[in-house]
Amino acid sequence: MIDVTLNELNAVYGRRWSISAALGGGWCAVRRGDLSQESVRRGLSLVRCGQTLEELARHLAAEKRVEERWWIADAPCAGLDPAADAPPKQARRRG
Repeated sequence: MIDVTLNELNAVYGRRWSISAALGGGWCAVRRGDLSQESVRRGLSLVRCGQTLEELARHLAAEKRVEERWWIADAPCAGLDPAADAPPKQARRRG
């Protein structure tokens, strides 16, 4: 297991999460922004905890994967074939 520091976690996740020591021991990360009901339905959390920074890092990485899957699936061009929307090729003129 690779040791993770609080500074490293903050560098990667600190923009979206506030990370601190948990009251009963271990570590806690709280989202800086609110989540919609749809976000919660899709599996995102407002709070993630871990006994160690390494465990918390795994939980935050899992949250990030869920977010990325969601954003990619909902992207306006997701699943589209770029060639299908391309304009027809024009015939070359001989001359």
